[in-house]
Amino acid sequence: MEEESWGVLTKRDFDHLLKQFTKRFGKPTHSKRLSFSFWDHSRNEIDTRIRITYGKAEIMQKVGNWEGTHIRSRSEHSINLQSDLKAIFGAYQILRVLMPGENACYIYQTDDFIFKRSTFEIKMTHQSGKTDKYLFEVEALGENVDLNQILRDLGLSEMVTITDEEFWTKWNEELNLRDNDLNEKQIKDLIQKYLNLT
Repeated sequence: MEEESWGVLTKRDFDHLLKQFTKRFGKPTHSKRLSFSFWDHSRNEIDTRIRITYGKAEIMQKVGNWEGTHIRSRSEHSINLQSDLKAIFGAYQILRVLMPGENACYIYQTDDFIFKRSTFEIKMTHQSGKTDKYLFEVEALGENVDLNQILRDLGLSEMVTITDEEFWTKWNEELNLRDNDLNEKQIKDLIQKYLNLT
């Protein structure tokens, strides 16, 4: 199980916090990621994605509550995929068939800066697509870690965003690409672009 909190930031707050955390914790680990999110609105507790991070691909699924709470508690499972275009596009096609009706598969593109400590991890994210958005995520590492106290210590308690289905629908429509709006070549080109990031 993982416990995490999440919040939307302005570009100014993002830059300020990134500088502040770098000064406090040292240089972050940097990664770029492409994710295909298969979101069935009738089963909001399930988050299934294909992720490509610096050329490494996986299928990831988180299960648990994330609506109407400032701390999300979910289990996570992942399976590595062969990191080539054919395998990843094949997995995309298999998972896409499971989406009901015309529901979209949303495409996330993130630029992440990660600060890892013994009891928590901070991820500062610039997400791009149709526009740009900025956010933070703090995850508790290990059992008996007080995430609320960590958020207070980091000065992030008041910045946590409480979300629901309406929030995510709006977020996706404003920010993320929809696979329905892309042709097969465009989807494959995106996959190849992120496979080439090593």
